[in-house]
Amino acid sequence: MGIKINTIVLKDIEIIELENGDFEKRYINPKKYPAFITNRSLATGRNLGITKTSLISELIIMKGVFPGDGEINIDDIKPEQAVLLDSERYLPTIYLGLIGANKDLELSYEEFLDRYHGDIEQILNDYVGLVAPFVQENSNEFAKGLKKSTSTKKSGKAKK
Repeated sequence: MGIKINTIVLKDIEIIELENGDFEKRYINPKKYPAFITNRSLATGRNLGITKTSLISELIIMKGVFPGDGEINIDDIKPEQAVLLDSERYLPTIYLGLIGANKDLELSYEEFLDRYHGDIEQILNDYVGLVAPFVQENSNEFAKGLKKSTSTKKSGKAKK
């Protein structure tokens, strides 16, 4: 059984002047792209300097903010969790999901920002949809790496 792949929609903005002289923003040319996180896309994010935290640590903190029922209780949000409501922190990961699934896509981060127009709910859904499967898929490797790194440190101390 395969892993569900997320879809990200990019679209252009068109501003038109209405007959009454007001302006209106319209989204045009929507295009769907498959998206998933890969080790290559994570490395690209680090190299570009657009990722600042671990995906795993973000998910752990997010779990406390977004309980299973999906309802956010503002009174229960801790100060360290409040920063998670800033949609800008998720955009780099969504971009990395796009370039992870579309190796030949020639789209800079700035161009992505110009064409991705999700509201906070869509941004959070896209982010969680990208990160959760990646973490689940790689959790065994993460646990093995953590165990190996801790056992190496312990054995190194014992030799001294």
